[in-house]
Amino acid sequence: MNKRFKFLLVSIFNAIIFLIFIALPYELRYYALGLGVILLVFSVWFGLDMRKTKDKLIRAMTVLLPVSFLIGYGLFAALIPYNLIVGIILSLFFGFIVYVIFLVENVFLFAVGYKTVPLYRAAYTVGSMLMLLTAFFLFDSLFSFSLTFWLNVIFVFLISVLIFTYHFFSVTIELPDYGKKLDMRLYVFMPPLLMAELALVMSFWPVGIFKGSIYLTAIIYVIAGLLQADIRGRLFKRTWLSFLWISVAIIAGIILMTSWR
Repeated sequence: MNKRFKFLLVSIFNAIIFLIFIALPYELRYYALGLGVILLVFSVWFGLDMRKTKDKLIRAMTVLLPVSFLIGYGLFAALIPYNLIVGIILSLFFGFIVYVIFLVENVFLFAVGYKTVPLYRAAYTVGSMLMLLTAFFLFDSLFSFSLTFWLNVIFVFLISVLIFTYHFFSVTIELPDYGKKLDMRLYVFMPPLLMAELALVMSFWPVGIFKGSIYLTAIIYVIAGLLQADIRGRLFKRTWLSFLWISVAIIAGIILMTSWR
């Protein structure tokens, strides 16, 4: 079977499962989401033919982004009042994203084996955009529950660990040594500590759910950009200055767009 056709079939299957999920009563959606995660994991492994891959780390990394996206998008969609039209639109969007993720992960798997893959840079860019979209849905869903500040700190830290783990994997697969000479803890656990501190601030800062999620996602974009440049040995002055100005713009936006009334 042609790979792209297989990806399409699996994406349609997951879109149908997602449509069933959001059609369920509210009290059942969160249980169904757990089942959806399991089905998605096996769907990704089947679509990418992971039976041939013995590396457990590679297996885990291939499902990290789609599972994180399903949880974030699923929690986000679960809060939306259901009707058939809305359900179909949400499901089609989910199926499309799953299909794109298949294409990205397929390129990454080739990059692991051969390194010089012409489509790697394009796949990395698309994967990074999906990573940021996933982060937004996860943060937005988290803040929608109106949890206490210490729970926000814990969950933002955990979400950020997932995001930066995937980011580290997507960057280092292009390196000759897969980044084994790098201290992974600095790239995976240190940024989430900063994100957790920002979550603490956002818990008391009256920015609202949507804007707070956007701000945290923007900070992830800045940190991920700096980490990518550092991992590839390209953290030049021009690079970090450009991200510095982006950070200043984000902070200015947070301050100027905050209403204290």
